Amino acid sequence: MGLDLQMRTARAEEAARVAEILEDGKRTIAQFGIEQWQRGYPNIESVRADIATGSCYVAEDPSGALVGTLALLGGIDPEYCRAQVPWLTPNPFEGEEDAPYLAIHRSATAAEALGGGVMGFMFDAAEAIARERGARSIRIDTHPGNRAMRGFLAKQGFCEIAPIELTQKDESETDLGRIAYEKLV
Repeated sequence: MGLDLQMRTARAEEAARVAEILEDGKRTIAQFGIEQWQRGYPNIESVRADIATGSCYVAEDPSGALVGTLALLGGIDPEYCRAQVPWLTPNPFEGEEDAPYLAIHRSATAAEALGGGVMGFMFDAAEAIARERGARSIRIDTHPGNRAMRGFLAKQGFCEIAPIELTQKDESETDLGRIAYEKLV
């Protein structure tokens, strides 16, 4: 496939395709025998919410096919502020409205593009966006059993920070242990 890709924000009419790519990601994660993303989340509602806030990004190949997605979120991530771990950048103080980091969530590569460098391209583009926005770092978390993502994050230069426990918002995620990562940009 090569890396002749473009990363851009997703459009509302692309929500179903973004959800399909996330379903491909769910199948990949399921191969590790872990519960992350196996009970409905992320779903079309989370995709639409990311698109509505301009946080959903897609990788598009020269033919116009969408081959990857990630949510790149600005602002304060409550889960990351709650986690009392040694982040590389400080958490915002009480009452502050912005954070010195962007957070990546809901990232996946389309099944037909796995192994083609799509996610590496998207993470590099996300770093460029973070620098343009004046962020000092990017934060992300993944399940301890997601060996592929953990290896990918190490290869991308992310520092493994510490284990964290997410809060349960609904019944869709039951195994809430994650490993937090951060990379200075």
